[in-house]
Amino acid sequence: MIKVVAAIIRNQNKILICRRAEEGDCADLWEFPGGKLEPGETMERCLIRGCEEELGIRIKVIDLFAETKYQYPEHEIAFSFFNAEIREGTVSAIVHQELRWVTPDEMERYEFCPADIEIVKKLVGTKDGT
Repeated sequence: MIKVVAAIIRNQNKILICRRAEEGDCADLWEFPGGKLEPGETMERCLIRGCEEELGIRIKVIDLFAETKYQYPEHEIAFSFFNAEIREGTVSAIVHQELRWVTPDEMERYEFCPADIEIVKKLVGTKDGT
């Protein structure tokens, strides 16, 4: 099982989503920023590292939003989603082809990676995603 963490980063009533590269797993689909845990790494440290590498920002991890599991044909993912806020920097699409700030209700217009869909459903219908 692969352990993955992702950030729910809010700016007023909008949440940051990221469009994956045109090639590779989940090509062209939307996701929340984050990454895979490396050996010996805590979830919080992984999320901070992932946002620095993917977005060029420093974040503060606030708390756990939700946990899910998803079975892809070739592997299972255990996903932990954390509420987070930007501490320093401006978001940049370093590894993603596009970034967007969207309201929870707007998320339904985007095609997300299968592992993220349960979280999108949890966020949709809320004013600010909480």
